[in-house]
Amino acid sequence: MAVAALTPWQVAMLGVTSFVAYVANAGPSRVLVPGLSWRRAVGSDLAARAVVSTVPGPTDAATRFVLYRQWSIPADAASAGIGLAALFETLACFALPVIALPGLMVLDHSTRSQAVLLALIGLVVLAAAAVLLVSLARSESLARRLGVWLDTTAKRIWTLFRKTPPTGIVEGILDLGERSKAMLSRRGLPAFAAAVVGKLAWFVVLEVALWSVGVGPEVLPPATVLAAMAVVGMVSLLPITPGAVGVAEVAYIGILSSVAGPGFGGQLTAAVSLFRIAQWAAPIAIGWVLLILMRRGHWGNLLGSPKTPIPST
Repeated sequence: MAVAALTPWQVAMLGVTSFVAYVANAGPSRVLVPGLSWRRAVGSDLAARAVVSTVPGPTDAATRFVLYRQWSIPADAASAGIGLAALFETLACFALPVIALPGLMVLDHSTRSQAVLLALIGLVVLAAAAVLLVSLARSESLARRLGVWLDTTAKRIWTLFRKTPPTGIVEGILDLGERSKAMLSRRGLPAFAAAVVGKLAWFVVLEVALWSVGVGPEVLPPATVLAAMAVVGMVSLLPITPGAVGVAEVAYIGILSSVAGPGFGGQLTAAVSLFRIAQWAAPIAIGWVLLILMRRGHWGNLLGSPKTPIPST
């Protein structure tokens, strides 16, 4: 219904901004994995997202690894790049409230305390992550202790949501610490910046979706929309459903409706639906087609079962 009401110009705008977001999503992998071209970075990123949205488990990491090895990228570089790209993509969510904070404080004094708190949480998480990454690269004993703690925590969280917990976390953390020393010093900051740009690209898609259904900046200021994206991104880190389907939609509609006020429920539902079609549904179809094309000639093992351990994501 939301799609049928769009004009050709609005469809084109959504298509162009979504394409840019698909490319930007692959930015961290392009920066971190030596020898990975933009074309292959985008293709492998879409394929991995399609697989993990339909096949439970760390299948996105496995898909990326098999494709990278198919393209003769060394196993150690592939593993480290996959692990760090996944980490930076997660951490980029915590940078969004820091970016949104100035706009929120100028536009709405009533949101100052919440905005400051959200930004402080983001800053603390980012600072802690930076210290941990440097420490892991320097200390094997610390990497092992962290791996054991993450393994225990993951088992509890995944069991809570009745999901099969990921395996190989301790080995993945040790491998990541060992292989990421040189990569972090040379490519860490650009890769994190690329991950933030990827999130901002999706922010543009959401803004276009809102504009397409008649919800402009006078109703929802861009800073508010970006803050909503930050909150939804943090909520989506919990392994409730594949691709946070259902969870993200409810969170977006609830947060944006509380700011826009009554009378915009239908429009916001339509905008969020359009956004999630571009962000989650479309990449499934596109990604599977790309995976089949990229793996042609390797039909015996479409997703692959690599012998080299893959960092848990």
